[in-house]
Amino acid sequence: MKLKLLMGILIVGLLSGCSSKSNFYQLQPNSTGSAGSTASMKHTVIGVAEVEVPGYLNKPEMVTRLTEGRIVVHDQERWADAFPNNIQSVLRHNLATLLPQYTFLSYPWEEPLSDRYRIYVTIDRFDGNSAGFVRLEGRWSLVDKEDNSVVLGRSFRSQAQGGESLDALVATQSRLLDRLSREIAVKIRTRI
Repeated sequence: MKLKLLMGILIVGLLSGCSSKSNFYQLQPNSTGSAGSTASMKHTVIGVAEVEVPGYLNKPEMVTRLTEGRIVVHDQERWADAFPNNIQSVLRHNLATLLPQYTFLSYPWEEPLSDRYRIYVTIDRFDGNSAGFVRLEGRWSLVDKEDNSVVLGRSFRSQAQGGESLDALVATQSRLLDRLSREIAVKIRTRI
């Protein structure tokens, strides 16, 4: 009986020392502050739809690429929020900062707010390798909801070299989202 109790205490002690610690990461917008708040609603509202990402990226763990056909899922390195939501939030913030004359909202939002235009983003690839090389590929479109028509649509392919750590990889991903935001802002500025 005493032996079983001692073994139980020993096992619990060993297992408590094996607890894992996760690190959490978050993409960052290109500037700080609150832009596009609903308190100061502008005339034209542009919605940023939920971002679509491939299944291998739509998980809480960070993913890096070993080769073109092989990825690594980092069990202890996790996104602080759902990866697609983080991308959507960064795009909305960047666009609101770059185009302050419009109100940008992340879809879904509570009614009765209505957006005249909506931006859709589909990401096909957004990962990096152990050497810090990051690639962002996909497409975006701006839809006029009143006319039910695509106003703009573009494919994008961007890459950048960053540092070798996961912190550096996330910073490089944030820079690529800033680059995409600027491309979208230039097109919106010329069309709306």
